[in-house]
Amino acid sequence: MDASILTEAGFQLIDEAGWRTLAEKALKGADFDATLVSQSDDGLPIRPIYTRCDDAQPLAHNHAGTPHAGDAWTVNQRRDDANLARARAQMADDLENGATGITLVFAGSVSAHGAGLTAGDETAFRKTAASRAAAPFSLRLEAPYAERVLAGTLARALDSAGARKAPVHFGLDPFSAALAGTASGTTDLAVLVKELAGFGFSGTVLNADGRLAHNAGAGEALELAVAAAALAEILRLLDASGVAPEAAFALTGLSLAADQDQFLTTAKLRAARRIHARMQAACGISEPQPAHLHAETSWRMLTRLDPETNILRNTIAVFSAGTGGADEITVLPHTLALGVPDPLARRIARNTQVVLITESNLAHVADPAAGAGGIEALTDALAEKAWALFAGIERDGGLSAAIASGRIKALVETARAGRKAKPIVGTTLFPLKQERPFTVLGPLAEAAATTGLKPVLLADLDAGAAA
Repeated sequence: MDASILTEAGFQLIDEAGWRTLAEKALKGADFDATLVSQSDDGLPIRPIYTRCDDAQPLAHNHAGTPHAGDAWTVNQRRDDANLARARAQMADDLENGATGITLVFAGSVSAHGAGLTAGDETAFRKTAASRAAAPFSLRLEAPYAERVLAGTLARALDSAGARKAPVHFGLDPFSAALAGTASGTTDLAVLVKELAGFGFSGTVLNADGRLAHNAGAGEALELAVAAAALAEILRLLDASGVAPEAAFALTGLSLAADQDQFLTTAKLRAARRIHARMQAACGISEPQPAHLHAETSWRMLTRLDPETNILRNTIAVFSAGTGGADEITVLPHTLALGVPDPLARRIARNTQVVLITESNLAHVADPAAGAGGIEALTDALAEKAWALFAGIERDGGLSAAIASGRIKALVETARAGRKAKPIVGTTLFPLKQERPFTVLGPLAEAAATTGLKPVLLADLDAGAAA
């Protein structure tokens, strides 16, 4: 707003120092920092007021090429029901009613959370390829790294069906699997990457992923550092196989979690873009290209009690990811922690994005947070702290070595243990006297025993702390 309008209306202009003087007077002797300055889980200060950053530059996203969505991000919907006939009907309904992307989630992947298709069943690929040839949509594969041959199977099915008109993200990620303790080893990865790249699909082949670290309890900076360290390992691996850095960056997407902390989530995604650009500059790339940034709503923020409140948390997470510049967003249905979601839960997950795009026009402005003092400050602080953590991982031999030594697991578990229990609406704050009935299509599979990181529901921990 023009300052002259305020002065003409009789308002006195005041600078930050003047505002602080008035605030301290209102506090009546209470300590300013202790009362008004909060901290993130990473210990980053969050002040009550910031001045605008007039020299901020908007951060580019990578929405170009999204089918049927104009400048909007990809509205992604999980296909994770093991009942293939039911899953096909769900997918058709999703695509007819606003989804522009589908994720094939296989049981045992780090993002399955107890749901998922059965590995080895190629029927899902053939039917999906036929559907995609008729009406293009973005496709993402979330499969266990131990079943990485599925990526080649999917590529051949899509190629045979002529389904080439939309992005494919094959999601190869040995590092999340190693962190989860389910699989390790990259000896054949470069060969598989070259094979998949040879099909010529738009999209990405590899995934540098911070979601498991987040869902196991990491703060935003550590999540970013893990994703950056995964990207660095990928660069070294492909460089040793003769793949140029420019091509390696283009072949690799980023995946991060989006939770109910609006400003931190927006800042985290913006910080990811800054780190990605900084890594390209370090590799001597003169014209850095924006990463493909996939955001998935947080598993750890879901609650089993009063699950309808998860709808509100998911809405904030999608808003935050959208304003943070995500190219693709996946919403975990609000009943996922209770079982395989039913059609209503899936519809709400899909419409959470559709409403924000079509009715709130959220995707019409590129990087709407650019210049906002608070978010710019959080972006800077997260990027710097994450870079410092990433540099420490690199000094100690890289992500694979840090996983093998147990360092990453220890960092995540320390971060989780150091969190302050927070009130959770419907669980520890305003709990229902009697839970309402809910519907799911079946139980979730029990997680396999492992010594690696495990996703947790922080609501369960906080409810236990409050009990």
